[in-house]
Amino acid sequence: MDKTLGEILVGKNIITQTQLDLALRRQKQQKGKYLGQILTEMGLVSQEQINKVLDSHSKRKRIGEILLDLQIITPQQLENALQKQKEFQKKGTRKPLGMVVMELGYTDYDSYLRALSRHFNMPIVSLETFYPNPALQKALGEKYALKNRIVVLENSPARIKLALAEPTHYIIEEIRKAVPFGKTVEFYLANPYEIDSCLRKKFDPFSLTRYR
Repeated sequence: MDKTLGEILVGKNIITQTQLDLALRRQKQQKGKYLGQILTEMGLVSQEQINKVLDSHSKRKRIGEILLDLQIITPQQLENALQKQKEFQKKGTRKPLGMVVMELGYTDYDSYLRALSRHFNMPIVSLETFYPNPALQKALGEKYALKNRIVVLENSPARIKLALAEPTHYIIEEIRKAVPFGKTVEFYLANPYEIDSCLRKKFDPFSLTRYR
């Protein structure tokens, strides 16, 4: 029988059955949150641990499946979007399925962001009132952060928090390999318009703003 994410985590002794039961009860109370997010919020597992299990056991759902699960699109709309995506590929253009779905008018960006959040196991944050600090941005490299649309939310010897507009598995792994061994990397999703607006804001070198 195909094991669930929770069963795998218990089987690997990453969490206990009691902890899983508690997390599942919280999940029922907090509609819209996925198990990995709740376990991370409870401090039982790290985001990186969850992602490693998802990938090593092929438990990461495709964007199309998530859009269906969240009832953002219908099966027919998914079929149409996949066909449209193939047409783009034949012309030499690679477009993420979510972008195709939006271009077809089947959903808006906020709904797509919810699907991305589940796919990458990343919480969504708002950057409307966040002002980037140059010292924080330098922790990742200002040019790299600007090119890849990344905002550093927090940085300490033990942990760095990053908000991304367009996460990819390649960028995530690239960042993980770049940080010092033992340092935790926490990824968050943010609306690309907010990311761009945030990066355009005049840096305040005296700002102590942190996103929490």
